Amino acid sequence: MKYNLLEEKWIPVLYKDGISTRVNVIEAFTEAGRIREIAASNPMDRLAILRFLLALLYWCKGNPPDETDSISSFPSDWFKRLDDNKDCFNLLGDGRRFYQQKPKRLEKKLSADYLMQEVPTGTNFWHFRHGTDLRDGLCPACCAMGLLRLPLFATSAGRGKPPGVNQKPPTYIVPMGDSLSETLRLSWRKRPEPNLGTPTWEKPDITLPQHGNVPLLTGLTWVPRRVWLDAPEEPQSNCIACGRREALIRRCVFAGIGSTRTDEGSPARVWNDPHTIREGDEIVKPFSALGPADAAAGKWTKVVAGILCGEKPKEKQRLWVVSFATVQNDKYLEATEWEIPFLTALDDMKVQESIESIGAWQREGWKLPGKTKPREISQTRGHLEILSAVAAVRPQAERTVSGRIDQLIAQGGDAWQEAAQEYRPLMAAVAKSLSPGYTSASLRSRQEIAAVKPDMRPKKNHKNEGRDK
Repeated sequence: MKYNLLEEKWIPVLYKDGISTRVNVIEAFTEAGRIREIAASNPMDRLAILRFLLALLYWCKGNPPDETDSISSFPSDWFKRLDDNKDCFNLLGDGRRFYQQKPKRLEKKLSADYLMQEVPTGTNFWHFRHGTDLRDGLCPACCAMGLLRLPLFATSAGRGKPPGVNQKPPTYIVPMGDSLSETLRLSWRKRPEPNLGTPTWEKPDITLPQHGNVPLLTGLTWVPRRVWLDAPEEPQSNCIACGRREALIRRCVFAGIGSTRTDEGSPARVWNDPHTIREGDEIVKPFSALGPADAAAGKWTKVVAGILCGEKPKEKQRLWVVSFATVQNDKYLEATEWEIPFLTALDDMKVQESIESIGAWQREGWKLPGKTKPREISQTRGHLEILSAVAAVRPQAERTVSGRIDQLIAQGGDAWQEAAQEYRPLMAAVAKSLSPGYTSASLRSRQEIAAVKPDMRPKKNHKNEGRDK
């Protein structure tokens, strides 16, 4: 069976006029001005496809030309290199395959469902989606999207099965435009590269360099698994990922590639991902989904602080945040996404003030359980009970506040104090739970608990004031 990604309509898109359909790679570029966005249901697929198209832009056209901003959709003559290398994008067949390496020896085949993290395989728990290895399967389009996920979201799976180039999957930040064309241009022009390197579709067995910089196309497309798909099998059935009814691919080789560790004592490998941010020297990564109940509630503060510390947007734009967390060998998986409406033209002083305010908000969030302890409550309620009550309401308040980050940055101190009021109705509910009685002591405790909120008032340095006097 032939299935070429340049010809088959496998990319789900949403047009600006509301029509949802599937297009091939060439159509995604030439129609990009009319397409609003990639329309896959899972944010991991949307990001993976977007990064794949970005890598193709670099490969076909190189660094962006000066007239890029005036282009609505991308001219078809930019992509002659795709036509000349069509065999690199065959998903099936006996010859060269996209993101796949032909097995060199007889290897055990696994379920093709391993390409989709949310589909249960092996002994993983079924949760809300039930699946059976080698009976359920994926359509070719979902297999293509599963292969595209590997460079971004592959996690360590034991000896010889390393994670992707970013190690533990980070939090990805993508500037978004009003069309697919504008979204691609925002990332394309962000990073001109003198050395683009070789993409994996051109050399499927490419390895990461032992030291020095990882070239852009190598880092964007490097696949940390050796995959070889079986041919689709009859009878037709519903794809366990997208539900379309067709002949499904039920088995594949899904093997490790060996260790990717650098030589001991050699310089470190350096990879500057175009869609990650840093907090100091560390790339921002998602919190453990099995930590405290409110562990993820304040993660937006780390993301926004990392954005402010990095390269400032040159124009007002929406920032799309995607993260994927896995805990205990994939026993728990969590893919999340959210958007940040971001303001531009911030001077250095405004940026520093915003970073300090975000840090203060983080610290105040951590203090909330300690503040929710009137003397009467401390004598009757345990520490864990108070922690659980606060953790139950904190995500709601943090979600509301994070949606106003553009206002908080623009307006400063007063806006942060107003944001703290989001906790008042929630803490009133906590007060009724922790102090339900009708005695004067219970009423006093409820009032004290209901008044708990982040204290975002400017802090005075009393020590220095006394010294000045």
